[in-house]
Amino acid sequence: MQVHVRWCVSMQTVLSGVVAAAVLVLAQPVQAQTDIAWRHAAGGSVPRGAMVAGAESNGAALYVCVAAYAGGYHPGKVRPGFNGCNIGYGGREIAVAEYDVAMGQANWVRARGGMVPVNALSAAAEASGEALYFCRAWYAGGTHPGKVRPGFRGCNIGYGGNEVTVNEYEVMVW
Repeated sequence: MQVHVRWCVSMQTVLSGVVAAAVLVLAQPVQAQTDIAWRHAAGGSVPRGAMVAGAESNGAALYVCVAAYAGGYHPGKVRPGFNGCNIGYGGREIAVAEYDVAMGQANWVRARGGMVPVNALSAAAEASGEALYFCRAWYAGGTHPGKVRPGFRGCNIGYGGNEVTVNEYEVMVW
C-alpha cells in the first residue's frame, strides 16, 4: 500500500528598507515543494527509491521511517541490517518490526533547542495526539533521522540502545 501526500506552498518574500522614507519591495513568489509517498515495509527492508536522510559513521545510508508504538506514530530510521524502524522512545532505542518508509525528496532547515519551524512536516504524533516532526542530527560520526516537537530540548534519535537528544539538528520542511 502506498499513500501519496504532496505539500506545496507559495511564499511571498517581503523585503523592507528605509532610505529617507519607508520603501517596501515585493519579490516574486517562490515555489517550495516536498513530494513524499509512504511505502509499508517490515524487518529492516528498505524499498527502492526510499528517502536517504542520513548515514551511519561507516557511510551506510539511513532512511526516514515512521512506526506505530505505544499508541503513537513515531519518526525513526531504518536500513538493511536493522530489525525494523528504530525509534527513540522513553529513553531507549526501540526497533518496531512493521513501519512505513518515506519515498521521494525533502527539504531540511537548521534548528536547535527543540525549536520547530512553522513550515515543518508532520506525519506522526504522540499517543496524546501532539504532532511529531521529522528531524535529523549529527551524532557519533553519522547523521541520524529522529523526531522533534515543541517541549523537546532537541532532535530525539535512537542510538546504541538509547534515546539521545541532540541540541542542534535539521527539520524536514515543505
